[in-house]
Amino acid sequence: MIMKRITASLHLCAAVAASLLAVGCSHLSDEAKEMVGNYYIPVISEDQPLMELRGDGKCVIRAIRPGVLTYQVPGKWNVTDDTLRMELDPAEVTWEGDSSLIGEVPLEIKRAVVEFTGVNLTLMQNDILKVYHRRVE
Repeated sequence: MIMKRITASLHLCAAVAASLLAVGCSHLSDEAKEMVGNYYIPVISEDQPLMELRGDGKCVIRAIRPGVLTYQVPGKWNVTDDTLRMELDPAEVTWEGDSSLIGEVPLEIKRAVVEFTGVNLTLMQNDILKVYHRRVE
């Protein structure tokens, strides 16, 4: 009888821990959850996304100069107040090509979300619009 109660208590604790973990991993806003995917600007790259926005809140941002340099920085992302916010980890930058061309990698990137159609994501920074094409892979 005591063993059954202990076992039941352990199962309950495991279930509570699993639900808390699931809630903790899903910190993305409702807006952000709709935007999960890989984003490209075709004139820059057709085969490597410039932004990977993952459902677990992690992201990878790439800077690509075709034939010269490609570097990527991992981080975390979310959308709040109609703004895409990415906290990057410059210590984890990786690259292919001439690394002397890598400038200062920001700790945070913020871009106003102008429009999201499900296929295209339009972001604005300093009055410049960029349209990213999403592929859910």
